[in-house]
Parts: sequence; C-alpha cells; structure tokens
Amino acid sequence: MVVGDVKKIDLSTSSFERIINGGKLYVDKTRVIENFLNSQSQVNLVARQRRMGKSLNMDTVRCFLTDKKDLRHLFKGLYIEKSPVWGKVNSAPVFCFDFKQLQPANYKKHLYYTICDYMDSFSEGITLSRAARAYLESDDFDDTAGLQHLTESAYRATGKTSYILIDEYDKPLMDAFETDRYKEIRDFEKAFISAGLKGNQYLEKALVTGVMRVSRESMFSDLNNIKTFNVFADDTYAFDYGFTEEEVRELRQLTEFDIDEARAWYNGINIDGTTVYNTYSMASFLDSKKFDCYWGMSGSLNIIKNLLNDERWESITGLVSGKDISVPIKGSISPERLIGPDTGDDSFFSLLVQGGYLSVKKALDSYWAIAKIPNRELHMVWKSLTANYEAARGLQ
Repeated sequence: MVVGDVKKIDLSTSSFERIINGGKLYVDKTRVIENFLNSQSQVNLVARQRRMGKSLNMDTVRCFLTDKKDLRHLFKGLYIEKSPVWGKVNSAPVFCFDFKQLQPANYKKHLYYTICDYMDSFSEGITLSRAARAYLESDDFDDTAGLQHLTESAYRATGKTSYILIDEYDKPLMDAFETDRYKEIRDFEKAFISAGLKGNQYLEKALVTGVMRVSRESMFSDLNNIKTFNVFADDTYAFDYGFTEEEVRELRQLTEFDIDEARAWYNGINIDGTTVYNTYSMASFLDSKKFDCYWGMSGSLNIIKNLLNDERWESITGLVSGKDISVPIKGSISPERLIGPDTGDDSFFSLLVQGGYLSVKKALDSYWAIAKIPNRELHMVWKSLTANYEAARGLQ
C-alpha cells in the first residue's frame, strides 16, 4: 500500500512521524512490526545493504510500541491497524541506539550519555538499583552493562519489560576494521550487546539491524537467543526492506514512468530468492524523474577499493562484461579476515553480496555460487571502479 503525496518525497529523514504527519510519500512497511513481534526469537538481527529502509523501519517500530507518547494516529489506514498485534500499540518502554553515530574517539561516551538521558527521563521518584545508581553517578565509560541498568530501571519505574532497538550495529566495526582500534571497539561492542540482550529478564525483545552478518565468533558468540535474517536466508522479513514489484506497480499508477526501465536500473537485489528494488534509488528516481546511479553516489567505496587485487579485479571485470563467474561465498563475515595478505576471497565476495554490490544468481553448493551484478545502477558503479583500478595498475 502507498500513502501520502507522490510529489512529496523526503530523502533526508528516517522519521516515520515526520513522513506521515507531513503527508509525504510512504510505502507501507508496517508489517515489519507484526513480523518482529511474532518472531519466536527474542533477538532479531536483520542484515540488509545500505539504503534499504532499515532506519525508517526501526523508527516505525519505535513509534508503534513506545508508551512515552501515543502515536497510534500515525498508523491510521495502514496494514498494522488491522493486525492481531495492534493491541501492543503504545504499550512499552522502547530504547533506540543509532550506531551510525558512534565515532572511534567517543563511542563509549556517546553510549553512556544516551543511556543516562534515557534513565533520567523516568528515574525520578524510583529507587534505582545500586549498580544503576553507580553507573549514573560515576561516568564509567567502560561499564558494558548499560543496557542491563537501563532496562532494570525502566522496569522499576513502569513494571514493564523493554524493547531495545539497535540500528547499524556493524558500522563502527567496518569503520575501524583497518585500524589498531578495531579489537578494542569490537570487544566493547560485543560485551555491551551481550550484557544487555543475553539472559536479561527486563528485556521483552530486541531488533538489531546492520549491513553485514558479522560472524558469531566476532560478535554474537555469547548470544543463544538471536536469529539472523539476511540476504541468504530470510523467511520473515523478505518483503519488509526494499520495494517489491507490486509496490512499484502501485507507484506506477500514481505517477508516470517506464516500469521496465525502473526494473532494469534498480531491481535485482536478491533476498533469499526474492528480488526487490533498492529503496533509496527508487525514491530518488521518483523525486528527480531521472534514471541515475543514486545508490552508488550515496556512500564510500574505499573498503572495496582497498580489498581489490588483480585476481578479484579479473573476476569483477568478467562480471561487467556479462560473464557468469563462480565465487566463494559464506553466510557471515569476520572483519579480521578482510585484513592482511591472507584475506580470504570468500570473505571478500561475501562482503560484496551482503553489501549489495553483487547478487547471487545461482547457488552451486553451500560454498560456491554464480554471482551477478544486480542491475544497471550497480553495473555503472563497477564499470567505474574497475576502470579506476586498471588505471592505477598502469601507473605502477
């Protein structure tokens, strides 16, 4: 379902409230709330490429669940209003953490002050636990039990268990994986997430999003209550991120455009066998009425450039020229394996598939797959990248 004005497209916000109150174009993804609440796992990790609506979906879940402010009017006429889970609207404490905002220089301080702000908003008049009080008063940036303190304090204040939402959990890891601070950031984040999400009696459910499925040994080895939904295996959220063919056809009824061209440019992202359109690229096209490489211009390709070598360049060049290329792919990535002379090709190509730069055309077995460039937009990205790499080789 599409609501709002197709001429009012806001590419600058992930605020569900702002989009709905402003009458701006919104493709109804509120089923994500139902899927999250009905999931049998207490912790859901959803891994999708950049610009697929992860942050907007996260804010949509927050707006629905939060008991801080009654926002049920935002959902009038949307899918979730008639869902069996509607009774949970405006029902619980919800705490959101945007890991995109974390910088290597101050990530601990940022998390600490975010938690303290949340706790200050409801702690007046209640008796905090000794540990929570010490946390608030000590400026202890190394205390990884912040989520535990927060949810316990919320329970003391409201009698309710809390929802934890963590957006782009892997951004600090990928920003730092080539630096000497990577291990420190990884270890702190792993302890921080594990302390808050494992065996926490004050936690109702948690939703974690990111681009990569970072391997369990790197991040989630301590969690036994987590289920991962990624591009290789997703029986729940396959239609919640990105635009479906049906949704694009509905958009086509509201405004004039060549749907076959749109499909060639922005479709082809493979989610466990289902192809979807890139959210940001399709919205950018509807806004400008011009087919262009929006996704490729929206982020840095430095990681990929730094990981290219002659053999990988040959494979990518083959894909650009239309050849079928067999590549090794794993379901998860250990960032450590992307570093150094022993970097594995399986980690490299897994990064490309999970990051949305390539797509799986056909799985050959549990390790090898035929890869493809998903669409015209990504073809332009790769054509430029390989040309730059070839020029750099010529200068060596």
